[in-house]
Amino acid sequence: MNQFISETLKGKTYIDPRTDTGFKSLFASKEAIKDFVDGILQLKGDDQIKNLNYSFEHTLRFMIPEEHKVILDAFATTGSKRFLNIEMQKADHSFFIDRTILYKAFLIIKGKHEMEKSEEFKMLTKEEKEYKRYEVPETISIWICDFELPHRMDGYIDEWAIYSKEMLNSGTVETIFPKNKYIIVCLPKFNKTVDEVKDPVDAWLYVLKHAHEGDPLPDFGNEVVNEALNRIKIENLDKTTLTELEREMIAKEEIECRLAGAKIETRFEMVDAMLANPKLTDEDISAISKISLDEIKKRRAQR
Repeated sequence: MNQFISETLKGKTYIDPRTDTGFKSLFASKEAIKDFVDGILQLKGDDQIKNLNYSFEHTLRFMIPEEHKVILDAFATTGSKRFLNIEMQKADHSFFIDRTILYKAFLIIKGKHEMEKSEEFKMLTKEEKEYKRYEVPETISIWICDFELPHRMDGYIDEWAIYSKEMLNSGTVETIFPKNKYIIVCLPKFNKTVDEVKDPVDAWLYVLKHAHEGDPLPDFGNEVVNEALNRIKIENLDKTTLTELEREMIAKEEIECRLAGAKIETRFEMVDAMLANPKLTDEDISAISKISLDEIKKRRAQR
């Protein structure tokens, strides 16, 4: 395997779990996503997730009136009819909050559509269906951000929800719609030492923040986390995974150099930065940016 390891990765124990490839490898099991979500939502006992299905790079498309789409890093549904998306964000964005709202809107519509396709809903009477016409399922968006958030945030985990201004003014801090929830994680604010890691959430965040640094990480006594660490161990990866990671690393270096720290506002700006790199083929750029090969070739011809 050493012959496939690039110079950039040599001497390191793990691939970076904050990259697309690393994130998908780290959470490539139902048990890993369940352990992380149970912890981040503070679910205990019977409230913990029993059944879960998930997929990576899940595309949601809607006609409003022309086609719009978003690509979720990870999309999951639970047996208790929760709909979740988990996003790993390395780069800041001028419209970050707008983006979280847009993704949640698509997630709610997806959940509503799936709810009405369920056998349970189909068995309802016409009157019952009409009664539930506006009901939406519980939706939770989890954003793991490797940058400081645009609003003041003292801790490393925040929760956004819908509140009544009148209730807040009267001293009642309680969401008026608990089925709509955003969990925001700010990795730069997570500064716990190994000895301070006491629960699964902190173990996962410690891995996300420190795995790329090079040294082996300690055993936190969580078998699910240990299995995930083995999945991102460089010595355990196949050539395909390492090649995909190499593409990401080349693209990241090129973008950082060419944009000199500026925020990447669109995938097309990212494409334009990569087109100038002779190491990247059109196929590489398409795979990294998730933009069609035909569109990449068209943009190259216009340069």
